[in-house]
Amino acid sequence: MKHNADFLSLAAELQSYILSFLPWQDVLRCSSVCKVLHLTYMSSSELQYIVELGGQRLLPVSSTDPDNVTSIAKRLQLLRDKAHAWFEFDKCSFRTISIPERFRHARRSITGGHLCLWNQEDLAKIFPILPKPSEQTFERDWSLRSSHLVPNTRTCNVFMDPAQNLIATAYATTHDHPDWQSQSDNENFYISLTTLDVGDIHPQAAGPVLFLSGLPGYENRGLATFGLKLMVLGSHVAFRRSLVIWDWQHSTTSNCILDETVDMRPDDSNDFCFLGSDRLLIARHDLKLYSIEDMSQAPQLLARFLLPLSAFNIPCCLHTDDSIARSSAQQMQIQQTMQTSDPKHRIICLSMTPPSTTTSSSLVFIISTNIFFNFDSVEELIMWKNWGSSNVRVFRHRYPCNVGVSGNRVLLLFPDSEVVTLPNRLPTEYRLRMMDFSPLAAERRQGLGRVVKESSTVYIDESGQSVMTSLPYVEVVSDKRFRYQNRLPRPEIWVDSDRIIWLNDDRQLEVIEI
Repeated sequence: MKHNADFLSLAAELQSYILSFLPWQDVLRCSSVCKVLHLTYMSSSELQYIVELGGQRLLPVSSTDPDNVTSIAKRLQLLRDKAHAWFEFDKCSFRTISIPERFRHARRSITGGHLCLWNQEDLAKIFPILPKPSEQTFERDWSLRSSHLVPNTRTCNVFMDPAQNLIATAYATTHDHPDWQSQSDNENFYISLTTLDVGDIHPQAAGPVLFLSGLPGYENRGLATFGLKLMVLGSHVAFRRSLVIWDWQHSTTSNCILDETVDMRPDDSNDFCFLGSDRLLIARHDLKLYSIEDMSQAPQLLARFLLPLSAFNIPCCLHTDDSIARSSAQQMQIQQTMQTSDPKHRIICLSMTPPSTTTSSSLVFIISTNIFFNFDSVEELIMWKNWGSSNVRVFRHRYPCNVGVSGNRVLLLFPDSEVVTLPNRLPTEYRLRMMDFSPLAAERRQGLGRVVKESSTVYIDESGQSVMTSLPYVEVVSDKRFRYQNRLPRPEIWVDSDRIIWLNDDRQLEVIEI
C-alpha cells in the first residue's frame, strides 16, 4: 500500500516550525495558498511575529536579562500597537523640557534618549529626556577642557554616545600653544576618548587620543571650526576635514583616509553617514558608497549613484537614524531592546537647496538604504534613471524644512502653506508630516492617514527639470500648528522610536511621547 505523506498532512505545529525558516514575504504567500495554511498562520504567534518584524523592517534582539522574558504573543501585540500609535501622534502626550540658561544658545544633539549640549566656553552637559525606568541614563555637567590631554587647545566638535558611555572630543592647538604657527598651516588636531559618566579614559579605547596631525588634506585649512563634523558609530570614529576614519577600539592612528579626489570640504556642500558597520556614504553633487570593512587601508569605492542635479557644491545634509551602524549585540547589551531596525532596510534623507533658484526653497530626497546593499557591483557609475525612481521619494517645499528620521519613519517639520507669509519674511507657523515607508504601514494604519503608491513628479529647478519617483509610503499630517518666530532659519526637530522633539521659540524642548 502507498501512503501519500505531504506537507498539509503534517501537524500544525510542524507546519509552523517549517514555515518559520522562510522569509517573511514567503510566509505571507504560503498563508494565502489554502485554508489549512491560512489557519496555521493565524494560530501561530511565531509566524505572525516573523511577518511583523519583516514588514516593519526590524531585526529581533534577544534580551540578556533573565528576568526580562516576554512571550512572542506579547511582543507581537506591542509591535502592532506601537506601529499604530505613530498614526495618531497628534493625540499622544505632550511635555516641555527647559534648557539651562547658559546652554540656551549652545550646540546640541539628541541621541540615545539624551540631550547633549556644549557651548563656546567649552562647557558640556548631558541629561536624559523622559527616560523609561529600565533605561540606563547619564546626567553630568563639566568642562570639556578636562579631557584635553594637550594644553592650550580649543574644542572643535563633540560627539556623545550614551549607548557606549563614550564622549569623543575633537580639539586643536591655539595661538598660545608652542607648536602653533602664525599662518595656521600645520595646526595639530586631536580626538580624546573618555567615558560620559566620570570622564576617565574609555576602557575599550586603544589609547586616550586619536591623532590627526600630518594627515593628507590638512594643510592651509586654517583653524575654522565650522564643518568639522565628528561622528561615532559602533567601533568607528569619523572626522571631516579631509575625511579620516578610525577603529578607535584597536588603534589610535588611521590609514583609512579618503582619497584626495573626493575633496571633502569643511562647509555645508557635502555630508557623510555610516550605513551599517562596513559602509560609508558621502553626499555632494552625487552619492558615493565606500567600503570601510578593511580599516587598514583607504576606503574602497563601491559605487557612485548620480543625482538628477548637475550643479556642483549644492548645500546638502544627510539625515539618518542615530543608531544606524550599531550592532545588534551592542543594543542587546546596553538597551535591552526586543528589536532594532535593519540597516539594509532603513530610510535616509538628503536635503538640499536646488541650484539656480531665487527663493529659499528646499528639496528633500527620501532614499531607501536597500539600494546601497543590492546593486550590480560591476557598474560603479549608476545613473539616476536606473536607481532613483523606485527607491526614492522627492519633495519640494517653498521654504527650508527640517527633517527627522527613525528607522523607516520620516518626519518633516514644514511651513504651513495655509498661513500667509509676508514678503521676505520667514514662516511662523509649522506643521508635522509623518511618513512611514515600511511595507506593512498601510495595514497597520487602521484607516488613519493616506496611502501613497502612485508616482509623483517634482520640479527640481527653475529651468523646468523634473523627476518622477514612486517609493510607496503612508502619511499623516498633524492638525496641531507650531508657532516659531525666532530669527533662525527654521526650528530643529529630532525623532526616535518613542518620541518627537523640537526646539521652540523659548529655547525649550517640546516632546511628543508616542
